[in-house]
Amino acid sequence: MKILLTTPSMEVGGAERVVTLLAEGLVARGHSVALAAPHGPRDKDLEGIPHSRMLLADRGRTPGGTMSSTVHLASAIHRFIPDVVHAQNVKSAVTSRAAATLAGRWPRPRVLATFHGVLPAEYRRAARLLRTADHVACVSSDLLTRIVAAGLPAGRASLIRNAIDLAPPLSEERRASIDRELELAGAPTVAIVGRLVPQKAHERFVVAAGVVAKSIPEARFLIVGEGPRRERIERLVQAAGLADRVHFTGRRSDAREIIARAQVLVFSSEWEGLSIAALEALATGTPVVSTDVQGMRELLASGAGAIVPMDDGSGLGRRIAALLADQREQATMSRAGRELVERDFSLNGMVESYERLYATLAGASGRWHARA
Repeated sequence: MKILLTTPSMEVGGAERVVTLLAEGLVARGHSVALAAPHGPRDKDLEGIPHSRMLLADRGRTPGGTMSSTVHLASAIHRFIPDVVHAQNVKSAVTSRAAATLAGRWPRPRVLATFHGVLPAEYRRAARLLRTADHVACVSSDLLTRIVAAGLPAGRASLIRNAIDLAPPLSEERRASIDRELELAGAPTVAIVGRLVPQKAHERFVVAAGVVAKSIPEARFLIVGEGPRRERIERLVQAAGLADRVHFTGRRSDAREIIARAQVLVFSSEWEGLSIAALEALATGTPVVSTDVQGMRELLASGAGAIVPMDDGSGLGRRIAALLADQREQATMSRAGRELVERDFSLNGMVESYERLYATLAGASGRWHARA
């Protein structure tokens, strides 16, 4: 088949990582893959992977920018003539459907959207917009249940969980290198990985760090990522007297190794879908502590981490401190996490599930017929 993947960003987020993993897996299975997206750091993931790269300008979220993106995507569809256009998240689904129509190819390529989640108050609007796609793949059963309840027809939605490739354990040499660079000196380390944006609620993480520091003064905290709230979070860290304990790493290409180095990966989020960073933590045996949000609640039900009621961060801090003080619980969660990823979140399984869905959509459109 010919699959055109499109995403509004190629930054270092989890949805973008799903796109590159999927592209690599589809090419390995013999499909022709094109990627239409702005240029970004994730392009490095696809170096050496044969695919067509169609550059979309990042023109922001203004009406003019949306129209321009639609026209550029329509041109990419007209040139590549895909069997399926696969978009990431809500607005990209709308743009992709409009572009697929504007491209003027007949029959029109089917549009698949992957839904990674939105704020709770936005579900009804998201359901209306996602109706523009021919089908929607939700990355967790929590998201699937909620978006259908909000009005998306159940027959046009299905569950395909995110997945990751398994990495080798962190070597002692690499661990020592990270410790030297980030001045950890073997200290118990708590990390948070993600863009510094309102969704991730880093303010709550700073409060949690203060609680942990009171009972475990030697603990160190890593804030991995960049975003518009960095200055605000830096001021909060200074005001809390944590400047000597909290390290802002900025954007890191080795975030997965930093996760493996940490004793705990934290999510202080207002909402999540199915986080790739969380899956990477579980795959490396790093326990996860998260606020009680959809996606994370489902992921950690197996015992691979802990869910904490939403508050200002105090409860999150107390749970992190308790986990750092209990090596037996850490070991139990570590083992459960690795087993869960190997069993339920294999990369091969995710690619195969999308491949089957593509075949169904393309066959229904009359654009493609499976070979006997």
